Amino acid sequence: MDRNYTDDIKINEHDLESEWLTQPSLMLYYSEAHAEALHARDTAKVQVDYTFAKIDADIRKNWEKFFDSKPTEGAIKSFILKSPKYKKAEHFLIDCAKEANLLAGIKTSFDHRKRALENIVSLRISGFHAEPKNKNSTGRISHREKTAGLNRKRKRVKSRKSKTTE
Repeated sequence: MDRNYTDDIKINEHDLESEWLTQPSLMLYYSEAHAEALHARDTAKVQVDYTFAKIDADIRKNWEKFFDSKPTEGAIKSFILKSPKYKKAEHFLIDCAKEANLLAGIKTSFDHRKRALENIVSLRISGFHAEPKNKNSTGRISHREKTAGLNRKRKRVKSRKSKTTE
């Protein structure tokens, strides 16, 4: 992975247009990296199986080289699992699986990033970050503004009453 996913996942709220423009490219990059990691993991799994089979065949062909007497199936399997060649292949598989799992999580994070971008834009459109209305410099609603609001409410109530009595 050539990129730093912890930097790529961050959202700059002050440049949402750029964030939206880079989102598809980032998602594609990490999806491809995930596919490559899955390929490496699957290839490593094949290599582990091949290593097991190769060691197994060597033991069965020349068991005298490895054992004093003809080995049992369990003894052969135990010998293979302890073999440095097998352990090396197995550790490589474990590392590849870790990378694939990490990239699966990163892909999920980019799905979350997309939803976060959608929510931030929705909040901005709805005026979530807008300044409060009807407030004076002290941040309190003035007596005049309160009275005007009450008077408008009273007029609406009166007009409804007069319509229902007609």
